[in-house]
Amino acid sequence: MVRCVFILLLATVIATVAAADGAYRLFPGDLVRIEVFGHADLQIEARIPNGGDINFPLIGILAQVAGKSPETLAAEITARLADGYIRNPSVTVQVREYGPRHAWVVGAVKGAGQIKLDPLRTTTAQQAIGAAGGIDEDADRAGTMVMRDDPAKPGTKLAIPVETPEAAKADVLLEHGDVIVVPRADRVYVLGQVQYPRAVPLPSNDVLTVSKAISIAGGFGRFAKDNKVQLVRRGSQPQTIDVRAVLAGEKDAVDPLLKAGDTLFVPESRF
Repeated sequence: MVRCVFILLLATVIATVAAADGAYRLFPGDLVRIEVFGHADLQIEARIPNGGDINFPLIGILAQVAGKSPETLAAEITARLADGYIRNPSVTVQVREYGPRHAWVVGAVKGAGQIKLDPLRTTTAQQAIGAAGGIDEDADRAGTMVMRDDPAKPGTKLAIPVETPEAAKADVLLEHGDVIVVPRADRVYVLGQVQYPRAVPLPSNDVLTVSKAISIAGGFGRFAKDNKVQLVRRGSQPQTIDVRAVLAGEKDAVDPLLKAGDTLFVPESRF
């Protein structure tokens, strides 16, 4: 048991070092081969599911495999096999196929759409914009941002500026699921749980509010969290809008006027 605890502590150290040196992290969709030297019955190939857990002979569930390095996973399996199953096991973990990773570029670019991310190389927001054909002439370059899932608040987004006043050439390393929004001078963007995510033109002779923009985008989707709509505006913290209260005509409900370059994100109510 002492040996097992020591190896598990070693695995934790390995994980910490891997995070620092940029070692590859396992990802949902990866196909991994796990082998134990001298034990052909303990060789498996498994595709990592979205939940991140896989099952291994003798020791059962390997929890939260996604996010660990292959070396960390091998050390964990080694420790568990050594705890009463196999003396001095030698375990290897290899990635046979990589799960697909994507980001999206929307707004004032030549070819908006999905961008494939290389699992073994970093891709920046500027590189993805280049892959989408570059920025249009009427784009608000300084307002370009990356919309990313907020790990502290599931179902909401972080708005990460691609360029900042402190560093005009700053850039953002992309992660799977990121959405790069390149604003156009006369548009707002409605994303998330609406019927038709899209850029909405600002009217020349009228005002556009949050609720109107969502209506133009086809209204809320089936799983929309309509009381937690995020309004993201350059230079400001994201603002949460209770559109449900607006539509219900509640006295204190606020339906803000939108400005060019604003982004609305409608989260999912299942979170």
